[in-house]
Amino acid sequence: MKELKSPFDNLPSLSQEEALKILCTPINKLELASDYYKAAFHLSKFPGPMTERALLRLIESESSEFPVVIARKKAVEGLARLRCTAAIPAIGRCLTSSDPYLVEISAWALQELDCQDPGLHQLMMTLLDDPKQHRRVLIQSLSCLGVASAAPRIKSLQDHANPGVSGAALAAVFKLCGQRARLVELELHLTLPVQMDRHLAIQDVIDAGEFDLLKATLRAPVSPTFRMRALNALWPEEVGQQNGLDLLVILDGLMRDDPDDLDLVHHYDESPTDAFLIEELFATDFSRCYLAVQTLRSRNPKELWPLLLKCWERAEKDYGALYFFMLLFRCMTDWPETAQQKIQDLCFFALDRRWPDFIKFKPASILTLMQYSPEIGCSYLSQWLNPGKSPYWACRYAALLAIEPLLHVEEWGALVENVAKNKEDPHRFVRAKVNSLEMNRIGASPPVI
Repeated sequence: MKELKSPFDNLPSLSQEEALKILCTPINKLELASDYYKAAFHLSKFPGPMTERALLRLIESESSEFPVVIARKKAVEGLARLRCTAAIPAIGRCLTSSDPYLVEISAWALQELDCQDPGLHQLMMTLLDDPKQHRRVLIQSLSCLGVASAAPRIKSLQDHANPGVSGAALAAVFKLCGQRARLVELELHLTLPVQMDRHLAIQDVIDAGEFDLLKATLRAPVSPTFRMRALNALWPEEVGQQNGLDLLVILDGLMRDDPDDLDLVHHYDESPTDAFLIEELFATDFSRCYLAVQTLRSRNPKELWPLLLKCWERAEKDYGALYFFMLLFRCMTDWPETAQQKIQDLCFFALDRRWPDFIKFKPASILTLMQYSPEIGCSYLSQWLNPGKSPYWACRYAALLAIEPLLHVEEWGALVENVAKNKEDPHRFVRAKVNSLEMNRIGASPPVI
């Protein structure tokens, strides 16, 4: 269960005192039904006994009023993130709730708090028999807690009709029992028709911790963000090559993201029109988007350009389309002369600080800008390579990848100094790229990371 950005992140923050005051306000005096939830969300930013006591009171409330019901889940999450182990008994009691969403967040919280209470483990195992529960999270929690006695129940769910449940069960049985017989079935989940199922399959591979599944995972037709997460989780520390795979070759490929390197799950029965293909760049399923880019590469850029301009403003508001516009512009180069400035402007638009730092199209925008305007792009290099100004490691890696062909060109000699500054980069993949660039420049073999 990953942390999601809350809508309250974009609202003025509450102080600890203000949040505590809201939680002491009677329900009939609340301005909004969501005030308790908002207070619990902000209160979790203030570690300490007062916060823990307030959130515990909220969890233990027996009220069935809507403001309390929705806030109780956020209080459980907050106590887990605060690592409040004293809350384990209260959170454990939430497992008996009739609300499956409260049960789900409670199971996740007990995992986060490394709950070693056998009674609560047994309760979670019993809940696996209840079809109303979110069994995937229960399986993941029991597996992460190392509850080996849960293996027989989990094993029975390996053939569940829901791929999210069966995939979690396949990973858990391997993790708890070391049984590899059915682990390869997770590979099939990586190319399921529904994108969300593919996303869950990548998490299952990560949960299993099985390196042998990495190669197939890297070919899954999903956002590169998911594939990067799997690589980061499964690649061993201080190793440059493993089982015939080369870390830097993988990373360079993930950044370039060629659709030919993926196992696409869609196909066309007949040749689609240019207009249809461009519309597919807005699809929510990335396999369809990759297929569209792959097909557009054989079309005439001068005929595509007017069609792209018609949906330009729409693309600027669509995270996925922005990414695939960048990919398309790198895959095809013979655009009309008037297109270069427009593409450059779109790159700067995508790199603007208004967007979240970790958004997927920023590394792609760096590569695209450097392809079309290397002189302009290099003037931003110190900013892109600075972890403080560019906290997403993939952006820093993309910048290094983009300047790699320029390091041997005499007039770009000053770039070497920028590269050297990242020898102590906080992310191991960026450090590996820096080491490789330096070794290649002086003609030596790169060391392991």
